[in-house]
Amino acid sequence: MVQGVKTLMLLCMLIGCSQAFPSLGAAEDAGSTERRDTIWHVLDVTPPVCRVLNESLFCPLFCGNATWQVSYILSDGSGSGIDHPSFITTGSGEINITLDITKDENGYNATLVSYSGSCCLRNVEITVTDKAGNKGECPFNMHYPLTTVIPMTTSSSVTTISVGSSLLLLPLKSMLL
Repeated sequence: MVQGVKTLMLLCMLIGCSQAFPSLGAAEDAGSTERRDTIWHVLDVTPPVCRVLNESLFCPLFCGNATWQVSYILSDGSGSGIDHPSFITTGSGEINITLDITKDENGYNATLVSYSGSCCLRNVEITVTDKAGNKGECPFNMHYPLTTVIPMTTSSSVTTISVGSSLLLLPLKSMLL
């Protein structure tokens, strides 16, 4: 109880008592006033959720003009709410971002975010931060074609023909390549 009073006193000194204790109602009785104050405090320690709606993350080995695209719905449930999405990337190229406010499947406020960018951008990391500072990671896995090197093989056969007193070696390439 003493710790709670100290916290309230500190809050009162920092932001003022009228802001720390918003009045919800007052009743007067024979010249005296009864005041009821309530402090609402939401503790949000849960990171926001980032769910993939659709994606096209296939890029060729040589990026050229190829692009990728991904859309997410960002939600913080009953937490403090989405503050902002962000991204970090290496490479060169453009990235386009579209944001829209919506509701998630549970009726909570959510943000619909779509990214599209050049396949020349590498190591893309997309995160979302809520208003309490919690950070969540969005799944992002760029797909590139697998490359395998198949060694060239040649087959040859050697035939020995005896001509007179000398030997002649004739390499014959296989015609079945």
